[in-house]
Amino acid sequence: MGKHWHIPQFLFILLMIIAGICTVDTFVQFGIGFVHHMHDTDGYKAVLRILATPFTNPVVAIPIASIALRYVVVFILNFILPALFFVGMHFAKISYRQKHVESHSY
Repeated sequence: MGKHWHIPQFLFILLMIIAGICTVDTFVQFGIGFVHHMHDTDGYKAVLRILATPFTNPVVAIPIASIALRYVVVFILNFILPALFFVGMHFAKISYRQKHVESHSY
């Protein structure tokens, strides 16, 4: 059995709250992009415009002077942290099941 890597619970909860907020923000931005581009008839290009909405039409503008750095930050906040949120929820569910297996066994 391999060595397990653990982070403190308060840090995990804080990171999950931040990632959850970024996930909701991303879904809102995708919704706005869908409304803006819902009548576009050019197929996959409309889908790419919807996915690019956090970069082209953000809900909250990030005041960073460098465009490249701003795009990196937007990519992390709108694509990496939501993915981290779903992976973290998966591991939280596994942890919950392991801790409560005795109370729910029949």
